[in-house]
Amino acid sequence: MSTIYRAGVIGRTGKGDYGHGLDVTFARVPNTKLVAIADDNPDGLVATGKKTGVNQLYADYREMLAKEQLDLVCVAPRYVDCHAEMVIAAAEAGVKGIFCEKPLAQTLAEADAILAACAKSGTRLAVAHRRANPYEWHGKKLVDEGRIGKVQRMVGRGKGDHRAGGQDLFVLGTHILDSMRYFADAEVAWAMGHVTQDGREVTASDAREGDEGVGLLAGNALHGYYVFENGITAQFESTPVPSSGGDQNSRWFGFEVHGTTGILSLRSSPGGELYHYPHGMWIPGEDDPQWERILLDEWETKPDGTPRSGGERMHESNRLIVEELIQAIEEDRDVVQSSSGHDARAALEMIMAVHESHRLQQRVTFPLKNRENPYQVWHKESKE
Repeated sequence: MSTIYRAGVIGRTGKGDYGHGLDVTFARVPNTKLVAIADDNPDGLVATGKKTGVNQLYADYREMLAKEQLDLVCVAPRYVDCHAEMVIAAAEAGVKGIFCEKPLAQTLAEADAILAACAKSGTRLAVAHRRANPYEWHGKKLVDEGRIGKVQRMVGRGKGDHRAGGQDLFVLGTHILDSMRYFADAEVAWAMGHVTQDGREVTASDAREGDEGVGLLAGNALHGYYVFENGITAQFESTPVPSSGGDQNSRWFGFEVHGTTGILSLRSSPGGELYHYPHGMWIPGEDDPQWERILLDEWETKPDGTPRSGGERMHESNRLIVEELIQAIEEDRDVVQSSSGHDARAALEMIMAVHESHRLQQRVTFPLKNRENPYQVWHKESKE
């Protein structure tokens, strides 16, 4: 008989809610049973209970963890300021696996504490980065098969909407950086960053509290440059992009993988668009070959043949992550296709490196020595 995993969800209505459909994820995964919800907002708790059909409702997630003997826990709030305490509490309660909304934590010190707690309890951790979709997995397969030759560099972008700059890098860039590291198949050796506000370099006085509990950040434009240990380079940029409506900013969001004999472009995760260009350098002209769009039927359509909507693709991405998390538990390994706790900390380190490099006005080597928020340190130094 298959193991049935008892699952609980921690949300926070009004302060991060339940992320991107994370409240209903376990209902879509075989061999899991959602048995409890925790939310300190009474109205949100009741509403989520009705939505999921769960009767065991808790105002305090610690009480839920103590009473329910859960195997799986989803840390669902979109706001990041509560992730560390929630993940650590779930690990200390002895759960087997945790599915956490991105980004993993506010600071690298918090991420370090999360990974230490999970290692101590033997808890497997997966994070909701959107590399968990068939287009990114297929793109990685093409790279591994040599479809674009030897990978040389990658270029990624945020949405560049009202969050352009520091906020864009933190809440959306985390997806792109995780994916680029996945395609590079290596750790970052060093990085450089440049952060500006309306065209001028930011200073300590520009730091502000970011949205969604990310902590201090600065800048409405930034550029990061990374060198991986295997020599592959990567760039990430977030600059304001005027929107003409529709999904322009979502399609801007993505990255290119440049090889010696071709280029792959991945856009709009997790909806997913994958394109191939048959040369290592794009040069416009009349004889220029066209980009080829690669379509995967299993992602474009549902089993009944009807189109899969963007929301349905998000739910499918969540399901893929939880299914691999369960496999990782049963096989006593980290998640690989999805983003593990180690992967999520590495993406956070790439985010922090942009600001830390700008603060120090020099390139920074990995692992970063400063594990706190760079602007918090900068503020302290400026007052001494």
